[in-house]
Amino acid sequence: MAASSSLPTQPVHPHPPTTTILRAFETTPLENEDPNPMHTRESSSMPPPSENNEKDNHQPRPRTKAQIKKLKFMIMSEVEELIQQKNVTAIARAKDNIDHLQNLYHAHGNADYKPKIINYNLVIRAYGKLGTPEQAEGILRKLENIYTDTGDEDVRPTVITYTEVIDAYAKSTRKDSAEKAEALLFAMMEEAENEDGSFDERIAPTSITCDAVLNAWAKKGTTASAARAEQILERIEYLRTNGNNIHIQPTAYSFATVISAWAKAGFGSDETGKDNAERAQFILNRMNVFRRQIEFREKDSEYAQELEPDTVVYNSVIDAWARSKDPIAGTKAEELLFEMEEMKRLGGNVTPDTITYNTVINCHANSGHMNGAKNAEKILVRMEKAVKSDEHANVVPNTRTYNQVLKAYSKSSLPGRAQRADMILMHMLQSGSKSIQPDVISFTTCLDVWAKSKEPGKAEKAYTLLQKMIQFHKSTGIEKMKPNEVTYNTVLNACAFSAFTSDKEKKKALSIAVTLFNEMQNSDLVTPDAITYGMLIKCIANLVPKGSIRNKMASELFIKCRDDGLVNGLVFDEIRRAVPGNAMTKLLCGTLHQKRKKPLSEWELRDLPRAWKANVMEANPKRKRRKKEAAGKKVVAKKEKGTFDGDPIKPMRRIVETSWQSGRDV
Repeated sequence: MAASSSLPTQPVHPHPPTTTILRAFETTPLENEDPNPMHTRESSSMPPPSENNEKDNHQPRPRTKAQIKKLKFMIMSEVEELIQQKNVTAIARAKDNIDHLQNLYHAHGNADYKPKIINYNLVIRAYGKLGTPEQAEGILRKLENIYTDTGDEDVRPTVITYTEVIDAYAKSTRKDSAEKAEALLFAMMEEAENEDGSFDERIAPTSITCDAVLNAWAKKGTTASAARAEQILERIEYLRTNGNNIHIQPTAYSFATVISAWAKAGFGSDETGKDNAERAQFILNRMNVFRRQIEFREKDSEYAQELEPDTVVYNSVIDAWARSKDPIAGTKAEELLFEMEEMKRLGGNVTPDTITYNTVINCHANSGHMNGAKNAEKILVRMEKAVKSDEHANVVPNTRTYNQVLKAYSKSSLPGRAQRADMILMHMLQSGSKSIQPDVISFTTCLDVWAKSKEPGKAEKAYTLLQKMIQFHKSTGIEKMKPNEVTYNTVLNACAFSAFTSDKEKKKALSIAVTLFNEMQNSDLVTPDAITYGMLIKCIANLVPKGSIRNKMASELFIKCRDDGLVNGLVFDEIRRAVPGNAMTKLLCGTLHQKRKKPLSEWELRDLPRAWKANVMEANPKRKRRKKEAAGKKVVAKKEKGTFDGDPIKPMRRIVETSWQSGRDV
């Protein structure tokens, strides 16, 4: 940190040890920091405390200890506000304040003005809040060195200093953030331990410090990071029962963080979630066992009461089962719900709320169980009964609740599911309650149920429901009812999978698909995207007999699609299914086909010109990248073991649509 220009060349008193800090910051800028101090008086919005020492001596300054304390409080409060706002000037202002206090200390010789470690902690917090933990650690290391050289207790790092740096790493996006946070924690424990086995309470880590490290591991979102968080939790438990540091003990937040780590571990990848859900429930059970041990063995009822699982902890475990997609997930979730209701009846601090019931419904929806949709609706009925009887004042079904039930029906194979979903949607519309007012997800999910059903005339019914949705949106002006591209594409999906019906119904479905595409082109609500083109070509391939008419329709549509730069994998797959090889060669511009010098059957999407794919929006590219990286690691591991047999043979595609979100066949 550069010293202020207002520092006197000959101070009233000899330079105190904290001046060494300012000189250290001035002579050795932090890593990646601009050597020109960002807190110079020309760039800072804060006016300088003085222009020169003579002016300082003539200005009235607070003299009493209370006045000085108030001055420091006001200075720090201003910086705290900037830090909370993540204002980029927070770091410069925090450094300026240290200079300001240093100038006052030099000018008046009053030790109460002298910057303390709390002021430097504020700089560290500013660096952490703005996402630069390495800079925060840089200041910590310099403070350590200065304390070692000078022995000045005013600048000696405390447990708060270390915790601020650990928290900065925990909240950062660095790949090694958890490893860095953990290394600092164990370094603290080693530094704080005395020869006799006791701990120096000034720098000994506390539960807050340990929780920050657990949070760093939980944020990584992998099975390995969740396992590491559980190991650290076990060590914290051991230190509570066998260690000499009375400040280290697991808290309810510690257990909740590890449960959350298991709930989110491997989310979005191909990893199975059943094991993760079982680990999350195991941590909940261990939390209860540990609490009882404290209560009966140590007679510490206050601490034991703090360890009692609350609603958030139970909701996290239920969420882990919802993510597992295991057939027994719904049953496990209901068991936890019953346990929560029983604890509430006995006067505990656990009360099921709307999130609890919604998550249980989501468990049934994701379980894949044949009765998942029925069980989800039963939970909804229980919620409504609880509202009427005022049994649970904080349980109120909302739009999300009903959407989860609709999702359960979209994944169900029960007969009559489309009509049941329609009835639920109509109930939402006619209830008049704003809390369960349907949104675009409600309509789109109901349309998805129709699209996946085997009901006759499903294309026409889906189109009618879409028109109702548009009418509701225009008449009410409710923004959340506004249809989007996914909504329209779901109706196209219903048309495409009317293939196994009568010729009359096929013609009707094709007519609806073409009408819908034209409406999208002229609509001020939506515009056709890559999935739209892919689904419409699928309609042509499924509903139009082979021949010149089908070839012409599909070819003209593909040409328009490539001119719009919207050719994706679905479009490329469907056009090759819709037209014969010679027509496909013409679509690939002939010369382009010859240039690649490979059979048409071996062509991939990457072989097409970039201009044809320029406007395609990839769905969740991060998830796709993670899947690709995971698959690559598996291949490498198999090659190292000598068990790699080459790329697997892909099964023949069937005309079965499983998701309106992707528009792909499985």
